[in-house]
Amino acid sequence: MKRAVALLFVTFLASACAGPARPPAELNGLWSAGPAACAAGIGVRFEPDSIEVVYADGTQTLFDHPRYKRESSGESFRVRITYQLPRVAGGARVAGAHGVLVLARQPNGGLAPLTHSIVDARTGSARMRIADDPALQALTLAPCGAHPWREDLRGRT
Repeated sequence: MKRAVALLFVTFLASACAGPARPPAELNGLWSAGPAACAAGIGVRFEPDSIEVVYADGTQTLFDHPRYKRESSGESFRVRITYQLPRVAGGARVAGAHGVLVLARQPNGGLAPLTHSIVDARTGSARMRIADDPALQALTLAPCGAHPWREDLRGRT
């Protein structure tokens, strides 16, 4: 019995230390608001350790340490992204709330948020609709370059 508990503990510890999970393959590459932004190399990249806004001269972290969970794939692709809220200097040492963003494939081959909420685990409260939420506009995106969502079975547009 002790061996089984020890093995379970080691397995849990190894999974916790394995590093950030990779985003689903559908989110690979640069995503932008339109063709001009794609041509300029400006957009959003979904990385294992962050979601970054890419500019011509650098990057800026939009969400740090996201956790990706694919909810469905194919035509109805949907991914839930849970992220920690940023720490504010002089604020609480531990953020009690976290953000939850659900992105879904659009009929035009793009990606757009379905929901964005802030959940406070300490109080059980959740803010479901954020008025003038900048994440809704910033994450309504189309893939830059070749992407399976924009091509037919033979890889042609």
